[in-house]
Amino acid sequence: MVVDKQYQHLIAWTYTGTSFIVCNITEFSRDVLPKHFKHNNFSSFVRQLNMYGFHKVNKSPRGHRALAENQIWEFSHPKFLRGRGDMLDEIKRKALESDVVRRDNGDISSHLAVMQVAQSDMMQQLAHLQENFTEIVRELTDTRRRQLTQQQLIKQMLDYLTHQQGAPCK
Repeated sequence: MVVDKQYQHLIAWTYTGTSFIVCNITEFSRDVLPKHFKHNNFSSFVRQLNMYGFHKVNKSPRGHRALAENQIWEFSHPKFLRGRGDMLDEIKRKALESDVVRRDNGDISSHLAVMQVAQSDMMQQLAHLQENFTEIVRELTDTRRRQLTQQQLIKQMLDYLTHQQGAPCK
């Protein structure tokens, strides 16, 4: 996946070659994952990476997550290095822990990944709602301006009619 030139805009080695990045998790999940896995679930992909000893390199501070299409996830493994295909056989699935500990850790990792994706989706929805709100406020301001202009026009028309008739209109 990492060396597939077709998807370099979605998954690629970092400059140093000691880790790889995944960009735009929505597009990555839709276009790349189904070609290599039986799913298109990014959280499952992260869980698989964790199962083989990969770790997320977290560069974004808490509360500063980007939208899904702008997120960049970076993963590393000490034996997954650019140009070192000879080391790939040394990457093994983590030794089985007790069922309870493994299930709990898996649950926490998968819940965290799911929550990060959900948070990203919510931020995307929030940005959309903010755009809608801004548009509504602009439309409201325009409507108020037109209403004020119409009120002034009506007042001018009434003043004109009053002046023409010589007596106040009731």
